[in-house]
Amino acid sequence: MPKPFKSLEVSSVKALGDKQFNISEPLVDNFLPGRGLYLFCGSAKVGKSWLALQIALCVSTGMKLWNYDTKKKEVLYLCLEDGEFRLQDRLFSAAQDYPDGFYYCTEAGTIGRGLEEQLTEQLELHPGIGLIIIDTLAAVRCEQTNAEMNTRNPYQGDYNTMYPLHKFCDDHDVTILLVHHLRKMRSVDPFDDILGTSGLFGASDGAYIFRKESSESSDVKLFFRGRDMPERILTIRFNNTLGHWDLVKENTPVEDAFQNDEDLRKVLEYLKEHGSFDGTATEFCNLIQARKKPQSISGKLWNRKNELVKMGFIFTREHTRDGSHITFRKVEQLPQKVENTIKGGCYPFDLVLCGNTIELNQHCGNKAVTSSQSSQE
Repeated sequence: MPKPFKSLEVSSVKALGDKQFNISEPLVDNFLPGRGLYLFCGSAKVGKSWLALQIALCVSTGMKLWNYDTKKKEVLYLCLEDGEFRLQDRLFSAAQDYPDGFYYCTEAGTIGRGLEEQLTEQLELHPGIGLIIIDTLAAVRCEQTNAEMNTRNPYQGDYNTMYPLHKFCDDHDVTILLVHHLRKMRSVDPFDDILGTSGLFGASDGAYIFRKESSESSDVKLFFRGRDMPERILTIRFNNTLGHWDLVKENTPVEDAFQNDEDLRKVLEYLKEHGSFDGTATEFCNLIQARKKPQSISGKLWNRKNELVKMGFIFTREHTRDGSHITFRKVEQLPQKVENTIKGGCYPFDLVLCGNTIELNQHCGNKAVTSSQSSQE
């Protein structure tokens, strides 16, 4: 007789400890993970859509966002509140080239009523898409879904709204940036300002919060909190001439993930001093006097192997009868990205090194405005 319920799929944590997952590389190093659902929140007219467009241009061309490297992927931009004219006008301000792998649309279905199927179809037509930007949540939210639940339990209603998109990201290994608004009342914690209940944030993988600290300053604080990257606070300023956001200050270092964990900090200190290691995880943990057990340390390092590469070290792990065998090898020279300044980048200017002088070529129609600055400054 068949069971009246579905049995739980139970596994042991011992097996989980030995499992190796494919780690998604960030779309933007130290800023935007390579998979997950992320809220992109700010008050009205603060410039959320401008930064969303800037991120889309950088990812679709492989150009840096500020001082962060990007992983080149195709982008789908659901521009649902601004029509083609406004999007085109912003592109004229922010972009010099218009990449082939940057797609957009101005109409879409709602969550639970066709949107997921539409996105799946686009991924089948354009399998290179790694980033989807939806501007805004209000345009794709279906209030009729679970209307009774929304009334009785607003948290559950907001969670139910987000969950289909969260599952979509996991199933298709993509990142979704979901543009949303903040409430007018300001809280001590910026993430409490997200319009709606905490169910929106709870069902997402993280959130970016635009917050202007004073009416006198043009600077905006950009707060990030998520599951797969360290929390960070950036100060950014909008450049009206070039139509993009400039990074003014970054409040956290690149090595935060290692500095905030005592054992990982000891790993980094050892590697900076010795450069390499080849042996068992137990031997390595004894060398650095780790607090946690070897299996835990090797697992943490495996999940952060991409960050180690950015810091100049290649990490490998192999399971043997004697336990985990791990290897650290120093990278003598990291591959450098070569910027193509002949065709121009995604910004309306090129930086060209001429001897000891950096020339800024700003494109203005068919003309170029050039200013020079010593590269030694």
